Amino acid sequence: MSRYPVRFSQWLFGLAVIFVTASAADDRPPDPAISSVPNLAVQACVTCHGPGGNSQAGAIPSIAGLPREYLRQVLRSYRYGGRFSTIMGRLVQAYSDEQLDLLADHFSQQPFKRHKQRVDWDRAHEGRQLHRLYCRECHGDVNRNPKPGSPRLNGRWMDYIRWTLQDYLLGISQADAEMSDALARLVRRHGEQGLESLIQYYGSARPPAAPAAE
Repeated sequence: MSRYPVRFSQWLFGLAVIFVTASAADDRPPDPAISSVPNLAVQACVTCHGPGGNSQAGAIPSIAGLPREYLRQVLRSYRYGGRFSTIMGRLVQAYSDEQLDLLADHFSQQPFKRHKQRVDWDRAHEGRQLHRLYCRECHGDVNRNPKPGSPRLNGRWMDYIRWTLQDYLLGISQADAEMSDALARLVRRHGEQGLESLIQYYGSARPPAAPAAE
């Protein structure tokens, strides 16, 4: 891989989003989606990840509706260094494993809200084929459930997916060897343009309204 966004610029942008969102949060009432959860850790999460875990900016992922076990694994990867982060690796050190489980349980139950994104539809069509070849077995699609503990990627922020995949390809994140291998095969055969087509597909696809039948 040769052309990647500058990681420091990503950090600055993410930090700016946090400050802007935090300032706005001071003037709005508590998020009703979490008012029944007696845990300040959840309130802290929505400052960056948005109301109910639905992020308002592509640099920060929406965590609403992600599988509980996936969220537990990601939070622990941040804690122990298996997954690269600019901020999360420091934040999770303040919480116990029990508190991290509470966060994973809560956000896995929140409804995911898809944001409109500008998509290259020609690339998205190609990306759909690549998803079927390299990713569908774990992440599923509209007609197939994902493997237990794996998230659907349909409709998630493309910017965040792009940066996360790059981290795996570069070996910066090492939490999922199977995914790293699949991405490496995709790039060897289809190049960076194939990877971008995959990302465009995820930005274009709608998640199913209800769990798909096996």
